Amino acid sequence: MSAVIGILNKHAIALAADSAVTISGGGNRKILNTANKIFTLSKYHPVGVMIYNSAEFMGTPWEIIIKMYREQLGEKSFKKVDDYRKDFVKYLKDQNFFSDHKDQKKALYDYCFLSLNILNREATQGHEDLLKKLDKSNREKVLALIGSKTDEYIKIIEKEKPFDDFKEFKISSFSSIVEEPFEYAIKIIFKDLGFDPSDKLQKMLLKFLFMHLKAKSLIELQPFSGLVFVGYGDKQIYPHLVPMNISFAIEDKLRACIDTNRSAHISNEMHSVISPFAQTDVIDTILSGIDPVLKNVYHQNFSIFLAKYNELIANLAEEESGELAGNIRSLDIEKLTQNYVEEVNEIQRSTYINKMLQSVSSLPKEDLAEMAESLIYLTYLKRRITFAEESVGGPVDVALITKGDGFIWMKRKHYFKPDLNHQFFETYLK
Repeated sequence: MSAVIGILNKHAIALAADSAVTISGGGNRKILNTANKIFTLSKYHPVGVMIYNSAEFMGTPWEIIIKMYREQLGEKSFKKVDDYRKDFVKYLKDQNFFSDHKDQKKALYDYCFLSLNILNREATQGHEDLLKKLDKSNREKVLALIGSKTDEYIKIIEKEKPFDDFKEFKISSFSSIVEEPFEYAIKIIFKDLGFDPSDKLQKMLLKFLFMHLKAKSLIELQPFSGLVFVGYGDKQIYPHLVPMNISFAIEDKLRACIDTNRSAHISNEMHSVISPFAQTDVIDTILSGIDPVLKNVYHQNFSIFLAKYNELIANLAEEESGELAGNIRSLDIEKLTQNYVEEVNEIQRSTYINKMLQSVSSLPKEDLAEMAESLIYLTYLKRRITFAEESVGGPVDVALITKGDGFIWMKRKHYFKPDLNHQFFETYLK
């Protein structure tokens, strides 16, 4: 896991990232504090990229891919930051980083197993008693729950737009390449545990995998890499931030999309933006004035309290008028709760978020960098002083990008001693 952030105003964009990376293997987890997550995308122009979540793409570290792209880019530039993103994706495809069909087949195996395993876990959540005693009756109930959850997901996905590369991808093509991985996943998740999914359920599961593969909205159900392109295009006087999610590729089709909800750009209407990624709980708390988890607890408890209060009033009214009691019980508690949530959100925006953004809009470059570093450090500090896994930690790398000065490192760790490697800096721009 990780924590990265971009803070933008008209003067610059400040970037900060921790150094923690989690390595898993053999059922064990190890956290190292040596990862690089901020990179210059061009040696000559004011544009960079941050990475979070998975540090690899189809087995190749993103650091290698980014530096190879930067080398071939040379002095070439683009009008917009999004044009850099498009060119990077084109490079990713042209260089065939995912052309090895063995790697693509492995990715397909992983996709089928992880997707169906997640579906299975979500379907049985809250029904653990059925799994403790797996007799014939309980197995049938579990399969019914999985069927219901599968149908629920399919209805959600049907409304979503597909990834660009998968718009013309047909289920017949998918079925021809997924047969072995699908059978493997069904065997491990179901048959080896004594479950016998019907042909109808297996067809539903296959349809779910196909639709899930194409759906942008459910990409986070799978391990994915976040790439955040930041800086200035030639024709942009204010900074832009374009995040993109990439998971894997099959049949030379890339499962990638822009995270449009978190894209940001500075303009005369939008003076500042604070964009955290990955583990954002501490930063969200500072920006909104309340911990997101605690906020959800308040909302849930308010709904429960309102329902109990409504029933209490209805019981008192029952003695006087059954009709009145019925009218009270028919009140839409969910709508009232939603109105309460919207009002609280509006108070948060006006009292905390807007005032914070107003202050950030006038910060000089140095303060932007200090703010970005502090927010990452506070996330690390919370992990450090609580019993939470220290999945954010290590040195904090900080950079500034301005239109005039380009990409400037404010703080940066090196795996080598700079004073012993002058040749690195002398040849960097050659």
